[in-house]
Parts: sequence; structure tokens; C-alpha cells
Amino acid sequence: MIKKLSDYEAYLNTLLKAGCPLDAEQLLSVRTHIGFFQHERLAHEIVLVLFALLTVGSFLFFAACPDIPVLVLAALFLSLLVPYIKHYYGLENGVQRLYDLYASLEKLQ
Repeated sequence: MIKKLSDYEAYLNTLLKAGCPLDAEQLLSVRTHIGFFQHERLAHEIVLVLFALLTVGSFLFFAACPDIPVLVLAALFLSLLVPYIKHYYGLENGVQRLYDLYASLEKLQ
């Protein structure tokens, strides 16, 4: 998804550098694509919060019941949470950049 986001961002940058204004249908298409990326970001945010809660819960459970399998489970959740935070961070910042590009494209009108 990050690849699609960066490709679309590069496409919008080329449109912006060309300096030719977009018609209403093209601007609506850009807004639609941004909406798709927003939905993707929301889905990833929900999963990220779930993993964060599971990670914290497993560490709390380990504190209450110190057992090796519980520690392994907590470590697995943590090892999944860190890359997921990185992925969500990329999605969030990419969508924010798309907002800025859309605003710049609207100003060309």
C-alpha cells in the first residue's frame, strides 16, 4: 500500500509541476483516490490499536502470572507491533502529503 501511495503521490507531483489546471472530474477522481487511502489508513489504525492493546495486555498478564509462554506471546506481539507502527506512520504521512498536493492542485483552478 505504501508503494501505491508513493506512486500516486509522484503522479500528483508531475501534474502539479506541469502547471495545467485539472477539470472538476479530474479533481473528483483525486478526491476519490484520497478517500480510498483514508479508508486504508483507518483499517490499519484499528488493527494497530488492537495490536497495541494485545501487547500491553500480554505484558500485564506476564506481570501477574510470570510464565515463559506468556513472555513469548508478549514478545511476539511486540515484534509485530513495531513494524506495524512504522507501516501506519508511512500511511499517515503519505495521506497528509496527498492532502497538501490536492490543495495545491485546487489552487491551480
